[in-house]
Amino acid sequence: VERRGGPIPVGGVLRRLACPYGLLVGDAAGAVSPLTAGGLDPCLRLSELAAAVVAGYLRTGDQEVLRRYDGGALRARFRGRLLLRRALAGVRTAAAAEAAVGLLRGRAGRALAARVLFGDGSFPDVRAGLADLAATR
Repeated sequence: VERRGGPIPVGGVLRRLACPYGLLVGDAAGAVSPLTAGGLDPCLRLSELAAAVVAGYLRTGDQEVLRRYDGGALRARFRGRLLLRRALAGVRTAAAAEAAVGLLRGRAGRALAARVLFGDGSFPDVRAGLADLAATR
């Protein structure tokens, strides 16, 4: 019996996710929220794209298909969450925490949190990658 484990990567999607021997999805790809370390939604989203890329690669044998599963392109969509994580990591005192929570309770803070955590830009949009793959079929 062997145990493996480690910290959950919260720095955003890794840049290189695919090679002819396999693809990374979920936590292994860094597809977790930098704020909560939750990864179910990102894993499901990336899994759909990963499955389409694998199918395209197996169908054609063309390694160019693997480039459609690009962590660099997906990573850009995490910027808001990463910035918020850095800002919250800078909160070191109870007074600063109270001030941060106070800001998030306001109208602008709630709107910002909703956009960063739940908006269209809250996780990489894999639809473009799926559309590209469909066009090559």
